[in-house]
Amino acid sequence: MLEKLDRVDGWIYRMERRAVAAMLGVMGFVVFLDVVYRVSATRDSPLVPDALESALGSAAVPVWGGLVLAVLGVLAFRTRGDAAAAPKGLAVGAASGVLLFAYITLLPNGLVWSQTLALSLTLWMGMTGACIAAYQRRHLALDVGSKLWPPSVAPKVSAVGHFVTAAFCALVVVLGLMSVFGTGSGESRIPGHLDSWLDSDFAGGTMTGTVIPKWLVMSSIPVGMIILALRFTLQGVKVWTGREALGGDDTLRQLGLEEEVEA
Repeated sequence: MLEKLDRVDGWIYRMERRAVAAMLGVMGFVVFLDVVYRVSATRDSPLVPDALESALGSAAVPVWGGLVLAVLGVLAFRTRGDAAAAPKGLAVGAASGVLLFAYITLLPNGLVWSQTLALSLTLWMGMTGACIAAYQRRHLALDVGSKLWPPSVAPKVSAVGHFVTAAFCALVVVLGLMSVFGTGSGESRIPGHLDSWLDSDFAGGTMTGTVIPKWLVMSSIPVGMIILALRFTLQGVKVWTGREALGGDDTLRQLGLEEEVEA
């Protein structure tokens, strides 16, 4: 049974790592595009010569950006020893200038939702990172059991510590579900984020400037805590039964600082 749970836990861990990589990629991409827009669409851009901006107006940024990227492209292709470095570099510059002009023109307000999206993903990524740290035994832990208790009792004490941690995670799961789905009934009911979203026909209860529901963002807390509760319970059982050696979650050992501290 524990072997099957271990395989499931390992599969969840692999999915968590992929999710973190995907969220980091999305966050970096949208924030980068937002920065490009803010620099490109503002008048008196610090990246464009004043003379060129006075002469070309709104077209100054795409033209200047295309020229700069064309020069960089030519140099890059020449570094690789490409015989067609000049035409390829000019093509890269021209394409970049056209894309930049289209970007500024088609999105007059820019990516106003980029920062909110990044913050929303940050909460999910934080919870997922906590789950990953627990799987790798790199979470913060007070590993006093193996230091103060007799060797015959220390594994049981450590296992109890895992179970207590899992219980606290389960408590946060309940609180998180109450935040998402609300609590109580009738006149004493306290609505949750999902209620606000449904009662407004999906128009309210969203993150500022976006259509992202708040309940979807806040769901990261109960989802992450469920995984943490199950993961700490599994680790506690493994330590209790001797399937995992005591000290597997020793923070100093995991960080490679044990020898330095002893010295």
